[in-house]
Parts: sequence; structure tokens; C-alpha cells
Amino acid sequence: MRIPIAKRYVLVIFLRYLLLSVGIFTGLMMMVNFMQIVHSGALSGFSFYFLGKSILFMLPNVIGMCLPVAFMIALLLALGQMSKDGEIIALRAGGYSFFEIFSWVFGASVLLSVTLFYINNSAGPECLARSTDYARIMLQRISRIDLKPRTFQKISDWSLYAEDVNSITGEMKGVKLIQRNDRDSSSVVMLMNAGRGWYRASGDKGMLVQLYDGQFSQTDSRNPGRLINGSFSSYETVLDFFTGDRKKKIEKRELSSRELFRLADSGKFDAEDTGSFRCEAVSRIALSFGPLLFFLIGTPLGVVLDKSGKSGTIALSLLILFFYYGFTIGGMMLARRHEFFYPWVMFVPSAVCLIAGGILWKKRLSGR
Repeated sequence: MRIPIAKRYVLVIFLRYLLLSVGIFTGLMMMVNFMQIVHSGALSGFSFYFLGKSILFMLPNVIGMCLPVAFMIALLLALGQMSKDGEIIALRAGGYSFFEIFSWVFGASVLLSVTLFYINNSAGPECLARSTDYARIMLQRISRIDLKPRTFQKISDWSLYAEDVNSITGEMKGVKLIQRNDRDSSSVVMLMNAGRGWYRASGDKGMLVQLYDGQFSQTDSRNPGRLINGSFSSYETVLDFFTGDRKKKIEKRELSSRELFRLADSGKFDAEDTGSFRCEAVSRIALSFGPLLFFLIGTPLGVVLDKSGKSGTIALSLLILFFYYGFTIGGMMLARRHEFFYPWVMFVPSAVCLIAGGILWKKRLSGR
């Protein structure tokens, strides 16, 4: 279906501002996350492969957060410019109604709301979980072994210490190797002391350590009076680059809304966690309608912003966004504490925006 020239012109101006806004906000947020990952990874050496994967899978979640904000600002900037230049008046003189002029922008808001619903409730959390996994693997994997003398180096479940280290040959002197396993009600500590030893990488999965002429001891907090000790002439082990416990705690942001509802109905969690799961899922649904609601409010306001300029447009955008997101998050916190308010209180800001948008359309655009 062909788009009339007038409607296409309005849509092109809006999309130009939208792509610019999405690009700026997404770039800023990606840069912040990139610097955090690089800073953490630089402490132990990082893999560009895992870093790239982590950034790539972070992108859908970042776009989902930036899209409503970028839509609101782009809409007001586009309509403010057209109103200031007299283009909307010219289109009205040509026989177009306000809804006809903005019909394709309305279609874009519906499409973006559907896209945002999919990102918020499914694609975003799943991609964020994969991004976190890649970052976690990168940070727990030592891509270069660079032991320093008189410094404890944490490697998986072990801590390695050496008085003197030759990074070229891998030789060590005055070595201590410590492992602590925390069990249900006790902690088992293994300590090894050796006069000398050496180390080298064992593929990309671990570090091979061999000790000579040393002693070992093992203590258990459950039986503090029991001590196991002995000596050895040679001891060899591989320190895994990954931690022994690979289970992650449940992160709500990394679970789809369907999984959150399933966990809430499983009966395995207390009332606080159950309410938290449900509120997280419902808030995602409520926030998915942002572009559509911002269209209803932003369009009549954008038409009359010809005297405000871009500074007034941005200020008004921030005010509306502050109300919408602030009250939605506030409703989410209220619903967590008081079951009576679940789930309707989280839809109150959306209802207010819907009513306000209808009033503004009727007052400013209807019959003009």
C-alpha cells in the first residue's frame, strides 16, 4: 500500500528524530555497560570474544529501555519543528484532519508498543541472561596467567600465594595453596605449604600447579579438634579457571515474564519473593504501552510547541517521562508491600496518560 506524500513526509521527519534519539540513548547506555565490563575484565585479563558476545546480547534489553524515552522526545521534536515552520497549518489547509496527518505515526506507535511488549517480556530478559553468562565466563576465566610475588591470586575455589615468582619459567618459591569449601553447616579448609613449585597453563580450562617438598593440613569447623596433616615430596593439581559452583541466584531481570509467573505459582518461595516475581512481570506489561500512550499525549502538545523551542520540548518530555515511570515504579513498590494494590495500581499511570491524552485530543485537536 502506497503512503500519501503528506503522511509520508510527517512519518519521515518523525523517524529521523526517532532513529537519532534511539542511537544516542542506546550508544550512551552501551558505553556505560561496556566500560563496566572492561574495567572488571581488565583486572584478570579478558577475552574479546566473550566481551563481544556479552555486548551483543545486551543490545535488545538496552533498546527496550531506550525506546519509549526516544519515542517521546522524537515525537515532540518532530511536531514542534513542523508546527513552528507552519507545515501543520499548511496540511490542515489542504484538507487533512489531525488524525489523518498523524495516522502513520500512530501506526508506528502501535508497532513499537508491540515490539516493546515482546522485548520486555521475552527477548530482553533472555538476551540479558545470555549477556550476563558471557560476562561471567569472561571474568572467571583467566586468559593470561600473570602471578605476582607476595600476592594472593584467587583461582576458582583456590587461593595461590608465592614469595617469589618467575613469570618466564613459571617457577615459584615459598608457595601456599589454600582451598575453602563451605558446606551446609561447616567449612573445610585445605592448606598446602611447599618450598618450591611451578605453574603453567593447561589449555584454556585451567592452570597446572606442581609442588615439591611440602606439607598439607585439613581442618573442619564441624570438628575443630580434628586435624589432618601430612607431608609430600610431589603434588600436582589443575586449578580450574571456572568456579566450582556454577549455579546463579535467581535474577528477575533475566527471566521472562512467563517464567516469573510460573515461579510465583510454584509455591516454592515465600510471600515476599512471590509478590516480587508477579510485580516484576506485570510492570513489564504496563510499561510496554509507553509509545502508544506517549503518542496520545505528545501529539496534541507537540502541535502547540511552536513558541517553546527545543529546550521547552525536552523539558516537557522529561516531565512526562518522570511522571509515567516514577509513578509506575512507585505502584510496583506499593503492590509488593500490600497485596490489595496488586496489580491494578501499576496500571494507574497508564490509565491517567490515556485519559489525559483523550482530553488533550478533544480540547486541542478536535474540530480544528
